[in-house]
Amino acid sequence: MEIFEIQVRYMNDIPPLPWLRAFEAASRNGNFSNAADELGLTPAAVSHQLRSLEEHLGYQLFSRKKRPMELTTMGELYLPWVIKAFEILRLGTRDVFGTSQMRPLRIRCLPTFAQLWLLKQLPDFWARYPGVNVQLHMGTWASAIQSNQLDIEIRFGNGDWQGQHATLLARAPVVPVCHPNLQPKGETLETLRDSPLIEIIGVADNWYQFFRQENLAPLRQIPAINVDQSIAALELAVNGMGHALVSELFAFPYLQDGRLVHSLPLEKHTDQAIYVTCPEGPMSYDCQIFLDWIVERSSSMRQA
Repeated sequence: MEIFEIQVRYMNDIPPLPWLRAFEAASRNGNFSNAADELGLTPAAVSHQLRSLEEHLGYQLFSRKKRPMELTTMGELYLPWVIKAFEILRLGTRDVFGTSQMRPLRIRCLPTFAQLWLLKQLPDFWARYPGVNVQLHMGTWASAIQSNQLDIEIRFGNGDWQGQHATLLARAPVVPVCHPNLQPKGETLETLRDSPLIEIIGVADNWYQFFRQENLAPLRQIPAINVDQSIAALELAVNGMGHALVSELFAFPYLQDGRLVHSLPLEKHTDQAIYVTCPEGPMSYDCQIFLDWIVERSSSMRQA
């Protein structure tokens, strides 16, 4: 309750936005008539808003005896703050929503896929389509954005999302990987099961399912480390913290340069894959451009 009351008092200290707009416009134009034309109001309405602002602040902002009108000392002190506030609001609106002429293409992407593949490909997209304003969300706070607020999502799953049109980008088996020094000498599942394991929270293809598929008894110990992203599991594995069970697509660059090796020559085939999705219905021109581009760039991953 105290926080709510503080917020209410704070908002009550801020004059209504239309009064501030009238103040800024009248200051710049030097009279009510020109300010009224700019704001689409009558001069009387502008005059009323300015008097309401002055009553709210408790100070006169204009000296109305002079033509053109001049700001009082308090008006001159207040005007830069009002201009700065409008500029911050304008920049914030543009950065989040874009301008009316250049709406951003809002894309949310798996952090692992973004870091290991998409960010390396985007220079090609920008070189081909410099006029498309891409807004990429892949950080932790991106999960707070609702799907209906996005144009495109790149996600991991079975391809079935209600209200979304899904296009396959890449499918790969899940494989166990580790630092070369941790590779089991006996190459047995029992040895792997009893080794330090890194679990990725929330995935369908976890260590329990992996050993169950191989008709092996459940784990004797809970995985020592739990993380929420494949990229984190891979980096921990590189540092010798244990064995990670990840999509071979994500593990490929690590296996290619020798930072990681297969824990065992086994793989688990899965219904999960990487898809690009967009809301069903009409699609914007920029959205169609990006969709065509990413399907083209990812073709090699589907052929692998």
